[in-house]
Amino acid sequence: MKIRFCFLFFLGAIRFLSAQSIDFTHLHVSLELDTNESAVHGKVQLAFKADATTDSIYLNGVNMEFEKVMLNNAEVKYASDNKGIWLWPEELLDSNSISIKYTAHPRRGMFFIGWNDESGLSRRQVWTQGQGIDNRHWVPHFDEQTDKLISEIEVLFDSKYEVISNGSLVSKEEEGEQIRWHYKMAKPHSSYLMMLAIGKYALKKTVSKSGVSLWQYYYPDREEDYKWYYYKNEEIFNFLEKEIGVPYPWENYKQVPVQDFQHGAMENTTATIFGDFFLVDEVAFNDRNYTYVNAHELAHQWFGNLVTATGSDEHWLHEGFATYYQWLSEKHLYGKDFFDWERYKAAQMVFEASKLDTVPLGNGKAGSARFYQKGAWVLYMLSESLGKEKFDEVIKYYLEQNAFGLVTTDSLNSAIQKVTGEDYTEFFDRWISTEGEPDLEIQTLQTDSTIDLVCTANYFSFDSLEIPVTVFYSNEGKYHQEQKYLYLSSKGNGRLSIPIFSYEQNLDYWEVNPDFGLLINVGEKKSIEFVGRQYMRSEDLLNRFNSIALARNLHLEDKKVLLKDIVYREKEFFSIRAEALKQLVEANHPKSDELVLWAVQSKDVQLQKEAIKLVKNPEGKLMKAVAELRKGDSYELRESAINASIAGADPKESSWLNDEFWMENPGVPDNKIAVVVLLYRTAIFKDKDALQDLINYTSSGHEFLTRINAMQALGALQYFNEEVATNYFDALFSLNRTLSRNARQNLNANYSTETGKVVIDKYVESQMNVWDDFQKRLVNRTFGLNLE
Repeated sequence: MKIRFCFLFFLGAIRFLSAQSIDFTHLHVSLELDTNESAVHGKVQLAFKADATTDSIYLNGVNMEFEKVMLNNAEVKYASDNKGIWLWPEELLDSNSISIKYTAHPRRGMFFIGWNDESGLSRRQVWTQGQGIDNRHWVPHFDEQTDKLISEIEVLFDSKYEVISNGSLVSKEEEGEQIRWHYKMAKPHSSYLMMLAIGKYALKKTVSKSGVSLWQYYYPDREEDYKWYYYKNEEIFNFLEKEIGVPYPWENYKQVPVQDFQHGAMENTTATIFGDFFLVDEVAFNDRNYTYVNAHELAHQWFGNLVTATGSDEHWLHEGFATYYQWLSEKHLYGKDFFDWERYKAAQMVFEASKLDTVPLGNGKAGSARFYQKGAWVLYMLSESLGKEKFDEVIKYYLEQNAFGLVTTDSLNSAIQKVTGEDYTEFFDRWISTEGEPDLEIQTLQTDSTIDLVCTANYFSFDSLEIPVTVFYSNEGKYHQEQKYLYLSSKGNGRLSIPIFSYEQNLDYWEVNPDFGLLINVGEKKSIEFVGRQYMRSEDLLNRFNSIALARNLHLEDKKVLLKDIVYREKEFFSIRAEALKQLVEANHPKSDELVLWAVQSKDVQLQKEAIKLVKNPEGKLMKAVAELRKGDSYELRESAINASIAGADPKESSWLNDEFWMENPGVPDNKIAVVVLLYRTAIFKDKDALQDLINYTSSGHEFLTRINAMQALGALQYFNEEVATNYFDALFSLNRTLSRNARQNLNANYSTETGKVVIDKYVESQMNVWDDFQKRLVNRTFGLNLE
């Protein structure tokens, strides 16, 4: 008998109290999926233990229909609302089980892709995304990351498709034209890490050095690019397992791409899902590739999955660790300069976040730049402070002591105390609990005998801080260095006096925060002589880059010789050369075109990508070089070259746009090159076929990035009709929030025009009786209407 109650406030008030006395230990769900209706028909069995005080049980289950509910194989009183279900047992045993038969139509947590695409172009898939509390939309359970259990998933599905889930494949049995897949985890994990992915995939199985089975799924039609999107896959696994120092804690590891994924990837236990926009080819590899995501999600199998944070205020323990070990993996693959440049870019993201708010890292509202980038930075500084050997011992202890359990920042500090005998409470208070990141300005005051560094803070919330300053002296080719410190008080100011002469040697230069060792934003001014010496003498990438960055404040006449020399240094890291080139161009160096030409003709594709952004109305040799880059070794480079080629050109000189090369090589993964070319064909040649191709790209037959690119192109053309409106509304209703948001923006832009409003109003009137309540609410919010 189904019992429904109206006293939902009372139910909600006691949920938290009841949940504390129950320990769920096992979840077994059997699923049949109706792909046409995006429906889940399931039966879940939950094993749990409860103490004598337990008089009710609550399970999360969003907008579900509960058909049969059993407790210990007997009917039980229950009530449900749109958020979950309550059970009132008459008696509980030492070990108990709940069985629920249910139906769900999830709008979150589980996504049905392409099943209603009439064009047949879209891939057909089903996949899940559980973090943070979205698996409750397709399976009823106690959906909290602090509750760890062994999960088991069975799925009956069309035999033409592969089904992937957590753990080991227990069985795979044919039932007519369908197959029943049965996966089971061997060890407990948080339920938000349960996953399911269904699609048409090919599979390559490999094995790690330690014997772990590695399964890499990919699209059969993209087999030729496997080596690019799974580049160095086994090497990454072997490196991280050795670097972390604790064996991979699960039975196997799978990776599977899915269409229209809203994030980069998700570290489900033993089975990472990632967006198929990482399925790059040789050209796209130079723009964005999967190696860093591969390392990041794999690191989560230890940090997040093996040891799990207690809540959002400790989220940095997941993302910070995964990002830090991602950095180390990239250092292993690409070298120290690449690693340092990643650190630098991460710091700039943190400083940008500080312009919006000063929320501390140890706060659930800190935001991605802090959880990921600042979290990794904290671990980098901790490693530098402890020394690598001790740091590695700490991490090993931290993982082993808390395996399959929950952790906080105090857990990490406790591990440090156990291994080293040191208390890092002050370190964590400073970098985890304190608001904001130090933003400092240093003024240089020079006398006959000293240079004084006077520091004042734009923002400073620490009690105090010691900023290292390395001072270099020289005499007849011999160098001597001293380590000094600039002490900042609680008010964020300090002063350091540097003698111009020391040990009978002349001051050569100095470095504030050398090697960019602390996460502090320092603004400083130096004369060209000190800038030049710092660049020429330093062996560290970031010291060299910082020296050139300081040249931004100098006049062209003072810096042009040094910067020009740097542009031509072929062995210098691309970011330093790009910074030097940018400063010269922005300062109107008389030979800017010559310098840009040199850069775009270089063999460094990353420098080419930066240099071509500086091209304006190219002519002669520069135009010829730009034209060659339209087929360069990067799709981003090709797009920039196409745009630069069009600028100021006579339409008669743009016949190359009709080359079939662009449609044969549309750009992976988002068809951006094809979209850009179609845009120009439409604008320049009034090509109706090109316009129709753009419209087609906005339809549901294509993945979300292609659709967004095509929407932007049609927006630039200011083209809108009923067919476009149909595609935009389809995108508006998409469960991919990025696609839906872009569709909403484009619809709003067209609704603000007289003709666009007519088209949209007519379309709304024709469809309002077909739309469900969710769609009507979304249309109301988008246009300020009142559909009922």
